[in-house]
Amino acid sequence: MATTQEQPEVLAFGAISFLRGHRQGKYPYCHTLLVRDEVLAVIDPSAEKATCRRLARDPRLKAVLISHFHEDHQKYLTFFPDEYIWVPASEVEAFAGLGGVLALMGIKDPEYLAYWQKTLQEEFHFRNRPQVKTFVDGTEFTFGRTRVQVLHTPGHTPGHSCFYFPRESILYLADIDLTPFGPWYGDEASDLDALLASLQRLEEVPARLYLTAHGQGVFPAAAGRQALRQFRQVIFDREAELLHRLQRPRRLQELVGQRLIYRKPLEPKFVYDHIERQMIGKHLQRLLKAGQIRETEEGYVATGRSH
Repeated sequence: MATTQEQPEVLAFGAISFLRGHRQGKYPYCHTLLVRDEVLAVIDPSAEKATCRRLARDPRLKAVLISHFHEDHQKYLTFFPDEYIWVPASEVEAFAGLGGVLALMGIKDPEYLAYWQKTLQEEFHFRNRPQVKTFVDGTEFTFGRTRVQVLHTPGHTPGHSCFYFPRESILYLADIDLTPFGPWYGDEASDLDALLASLQRLEEVPARLYLTAHGQGVFPAAAGRQALRQFRQVIFDREAELLHRLQRPRRLQELVGQRLIYRKPLEPKFVYDHIERQMIGKHLQRLLKAGQIRETEEGYVATGRSH
């Protein structure tokens, strides 16, 4: 028997509304932002099905902004007309067709490919959108008195973008979600150094309120700045643990099996193998570049050099 989702909790900050996603914004959902001014704008329409369907029919609707190509940020995008949709310019291929999604993710395993194509089409209602509009760093949208500035914050994905409301000093961080899990960089196109630079940039934004796509979702100024620092620190904590494990040589596949990132086995195994391989691999490349590890016939091993 199908279950009915509850109406999302709505927190209003003037013309800006935060819609708490189903299951507290846990994947495959996320929190959604609305701008209700002279016109209606929606950011990441994934909070709850009936609400998103209703928003798509609102005659005041003028824009739907998607922070990045990940499926949980466009779960209910299928309800919205293409003419209103704006996406990151560097990810437009991922909205034009499934091939663009799979290329950014770097999926090569046939079992994972078949599973993911089916999941995107059946659960997320993916369809080709070749006519969407694009934004870049610095693009500014005006919705009545409410202005929104695009901050390109790559790393999580190449086009990942945050949205800053300068008059209200509100910053929407999208998947820089400030959860204890920490940053996610599990696509082939994810870039760990770019992510660190993005996090540094965001710490300098003069926000009085931080909003995220998952988890707690709402952070006052001081708590948000502290959470950003803690979120960034997770990257270095993972790296320190990896170095400790490399006191003896280990191959990448062995490290993947140790679940450094997710800490426990999860299903489907081929999905989490892929993510662990991508994320650990990015740390290995950073450590090789810094001279803190070297690659031998037996695997990767720490050199004893500090960064």
